[in-house]
Amino acid sequence: MKQRLKRLFPEVCNGWSELSGYHRFERLVSLVLAIAIGGAVLVAMYHLVIHVVELLFIQSRDPFDYRVFQALFDMILTVLIAMEFNNSIIRTMTSGKGFIHVEIVVLIAIMALVRKFMVLEMETVDPWQIGALAAAVLALGGCYWLVRHANCMKDASDD
Repeated sequence: MKQRLKRLFPEVCNGWSELSGYHRFERLVSLVLAIAIGGAVLVAMYHLVIHVVELLFIQSRDPFDYRVFQALFDMILTVLIAMEFNNSIIRTMTSGKGFIHVEIVVLIAIMALVRKFMVLEMETVDPWQIGALAAAVLALGGCYWLVRHANCMKDASDD
C-alpha cells in the first residue's frame, strides 16, 4: 500500500517522515487543492472542446464574429489560469519551502486581468472601468518587475 501511494503521489510522500505535523497537513491540503483544481481544469477543457466542436461543425453562426472569439478566448484563458494556479500549488509541494512565490501569484493576477479585458463589452462598459483595469495592470506590472528584480538580485548574491 505504501509503495502504491509513493508511486501515485511522489510529491506528497517524499520526505514525509521528516516533516512536522503542520507541514504534513500543508502537503495534504495542497494535494486536495491540486486534485480539485485538476478536476475543474478537466471540466473546463470538456466545455471548451464541446464549444469549439459546436462552433466549427454544428452552429450556423458566423465563426468569425468577435463575440464568438471573445467567448472562446475567455474559456482558453480560464483553463490556462487554472493550470498555472495548479502548477504553483504542485511546485509548493515539491519545493519543500512550503509557500507560493509572489511572482507566480502576480502573473496569475495579470492573466486574470487580461482575461477580463478580453471579455469586456466595449460598447457598454464605462470608461472609468477601463481606466481602473488599466491602472491595476500597470500596478501589477510594476509589482512583478519589483519582485522579479529582487529575485534576480537574490539569485546573483547567492552565487
